[in-house]
Amino acid sequence: MGLALAGGLGAILSVFFQLYGPQGYGPSDVAFLLTLPSLCIGLGNFIILPVALAYGRRPVFLISTIILLAATIGSAAQNSYNGHLASRVMQGLATGASESLLPLMLTEVTFLHERGRIFGLYWTVQNVLSSLMNLTSSYETAALGWRWYYWVFAILVGAGLVLACLFGFETRFQRPVVSLDGRAVMTDDFGVTHVVPDSEAQEYLERHGIEDRRGEDAEVPLKSYSQLLKPWGSSHKTPGKVMLLSLLRMAQSMTSPAILFTVLASSITLACVVDVSLTYDAVLQQYGWNPKDIGLINLGGIIGGLLGAAYCTLLGEPFIIWMAKRNHGIHKPEHRLIILIPVAILGFSMLILYGFMATAAFEGGGSYWGILISWTLFQVTFTSVLIVTTTFAAEASPKHAGPALVMVIGTKNIVSFGVAYGLTDMVQHGGYTWTFGVLAGIFGAIFILGIPIYMLNPKWRRYVTRAEEKKGITTTD
Repeated sequence: MGLALAGGLGAILSVFFQLYGPQGYGPSDVAFLLTLPSLCIGLGNFIILPVALAYGRRPVFLISTIILLAATIGSAAQNSYNGHLASRVMQGLATGASESLLPLMLTEVTFLHERGRIFGLYWTVQNVLSSLMNLTSSYETAALGWRWYYWVFAILVGAGLVLACLFGFETRFQRPVVSLDGRAVMTDDFGVTHVVPDSEAQEYLERHGIEDRRGEDAEVPLKSYSQLLKPWGSSHKTPGKVMLLSLLRMAQSMTSPAILFTVLASSITLACVVDVSLTYDAVLQQYGWNPKDIGLINLGGIIGGLLGAAYCTLLGEPFIIWMAKRNHGIHKPEHRLIILIPVAILGFSMLILYGFMATAAFEGGGSYWGILISWTLFQVTFTSVLIVTTTFAAEASPKHAGPALVMVIGTKNIVSFGVAYGLTDMVQHGGYTWTFGVLAGIFGAIFILGIPIYMLNPKWRRYVTRAEEKKGITTTD
C-alpha cells in the first residue's frame, strides 16, 4: 500500500496543478508531491534496516506502518501545500519498510533456490496491487474529491496494520555456533555463514560479540501464538554496533561491480516509470481523455506486471537451470544478466515510442494507443528488472547479501529521484521526443554495461573469496 500511495498521484496530478497553481506554486513544485516521496523511500531504507537488525523486524515494521497511517490521515486532512508535502515526506520514509525490511524478512524465511520465485511473486503482487489501487483514483477524485484518494488508502493501511499485528511475526533468529570437523560454523547478524578453525574460533567469537554455546542443549522451544503476538522481542546486545556495521556492510557492497550495475539498472528503470507517471495525465488529456478516466492507464500496470512475472518465472528460471547444467551443474549468478537482454531492448523501444506519441498529442497527430502500449510494455520491463536485479544482488555478492540487497533496493529510489528531478524543465525546453530520447539513451547505455559485468564480476567474487581464505575464514551465503 505504501508504494501505491507514494507513487500513485500521476493520474490525478492535474487536480493539484489547479489547486496549487493559483497559490503561486509552479509545475516543478507540484511534481515534488510525486517525486520527493520516492527520494524519502530510499532514505527510509537506510534508517529502517539498521534499526530492524538491532531491535527486531516486527517492532520496526509495526511502527513504520503506524507512521504511514498517521501520515496518510495527515495528507487527507491538510489544507496547505507545505503540509501536504510534509505528510508525503513522512509517507515516503515509512514506506521504506516495504522496500528494505520485507525483502529482508523474505530472505530470512526462504531457501536460496526459492528466492527467484519468491521475489518474483513479491514484486509482481506489489506492482499489480499498486496498479489496482490507483486504477480508480481518478474516478474517486472526480466523484468525492482528492482527499478521498488518501482516505481510501488510510482505510487500507489501517486494515494492513491489523493483519501485520496478527500475522507479521518476528523473523530474526540467532543461530547457535556449532562444531563440525574441527571448525566452528556460525551465522552473523547479516545472514552470512562463517567457518573458522576451532583454534581461532574463541578469538573470533569474542571479537564479534558472539556467544559460544557449543556443548549446550541447542533445542529451541516452540513459541505459542500469544508469544508470537508480542510486539517486541529481545534486541541485540550491542544495537549501536550492529547499526553501524550494517551501514558499513552496505557501503562495502558497493565495491562489487554487480551491485553497482544493479543499482544503476534498477534506478534508471524506476526513474523512467516516474517520468512517464508525471506526464501521461497531460498527454492523455491532450488526446481527448476525460480527467476522471486517466486512472484507467493503470490497467497497463496490471497487465505488464503479470507479463513480466510470467517472463521471469516461466522462461527465465528454466533458462537459469539450463545454463547451470551446461556449466557442469554449477550456477553462476551472472547467468541472470542474460535474462535482461530482451526486456532492456523492449524498454528502450517503449521510451522512444512514448516520446514520439507524447509529442504527437500536442501536434494534433498520433494515437493514445501509442501511450497505452508503451506504458504497458514498459511495465513488463520494470517488473522484470526488479525481479532479476533483486535476485542477482542476493546471489552475486559473496559477503553480506542482505546489506547488498538493501543497497540496491534503497539506492534506486535516491538515484531515480535525481534523474526525475529535472524532467519538467527538460520537457519545457526540449519537448517530449528529446526528453525521452535522452532517457532512452541513458537507459540503453546502462544496460550495455551488463556485458563487461558478466565477464568481470566472477573474477571479483574469486578475489574476495581468496582474501577471506587467507584469513582462515570460509564465507558462504
